[in-house]
Amino acid sequence: MKKNLINPSEEHKLFGDTILDLISPEIEKFGFETHRIKIEKYFTEIVFRKDKQYIKVSGTTYLTDYPYHYNIVLGEGYSDNFLESDWNSIALWRLKSLTDPETNTNEFAFPFGDEVRFSIANACREIIQYAEPFLQGDLTLFLKARSEHNRIREPYKIYKRDANGNYTTSYEPNSVALKKKYS
Repeated sequence: MKKNLINPSEEHKLFGDTILDLISPEIEKFGFETHRIKIEKYFTEIVFRKDKQYIKVSGTTYLTDYPYHYNIVLGEGYSDNFLESDWNSIALWRLKSLTDPETNTNEFAFPFGDEVRFSIANACREIIQYAEPFLQGDLTLFLKARSEHNRIREPYKIYKRDANGNYTTSYEPNSVALKKKYS
């Protein structure tokens, strides 16, 4: 397990510790293990893995990321490669919207102080409630949600200036291939 603490703030230490205290034991029951812990001043990312599956909990309080939030992402494949994991994963709220279309779906508001334990406990309940098949290794709903999400996404764009100073736009080739693969 990689553990990386870079000048962590008190709110991110509390956030990370609470994830490890509440979520980790619940998903360990399904065979997931802590893979990476990264806690910084404005950012936390904790990744749990089981074979080719992963669960990533990341939160931000960076000044430009207001409103501050955290997300739970379910993925398959290589979690340490941004491009791959961006196309081969979905947020928990996407599974939630498929299984319970009437419910409010979005990332979680980043909690502070006394709200942290309550918020993480609620997120843990939602993982079990909406992602139990994924936790057990059944990727059917995950694959459906991933495909639906990627089908409507555009590949990453590249903007370049031409000889006349005008911008041209093209699609980044790797993201074009990943869109096709995971849609």
